[in-house]
Amino acid sequence: MRALLIAIVVLVATPAAAERELCVPGTRHRGKVIDLDFQRAEIHDVLRLLADTGNTNVVISDDVRGKVTIKLKRVAWDRALCAIAAVHKLLVTIDENILLVRQRADRLSQRAGG
Repeated sequence: MRALLIAIVVLVATPAAAERELCVPGTRHRGKVIDLDFQRAEIHDVLRLLADTGNTNVVISDDVRGKVTIKLKRVAWDRALCAIAAVHKLLVTIDENILLVRQRADRLSQRAGG
């Protein structure tokens, strides 16, 4: 019984191993190479285009909003995604073949006045 309780505590306390941050320093981006040229495009539309290019799924939080102006040539699609995420202070994680895009926690606290 004690071993079962310890196992349950460990499982609950351990984050999902499958979900990892995509845009960490030192990441080698190997996605399909693309060119992008947008002026004031809706960020949701650009993120959906990048997910299509990478042949992956995407879920974008409602608090992600804004416009993107971008001109890139011969850049891996996942590198372009990380560049947009950096400028807009977004957290991009990947869980199997699903990209999860949301505001970083520090950005949310700034909006709340913290």
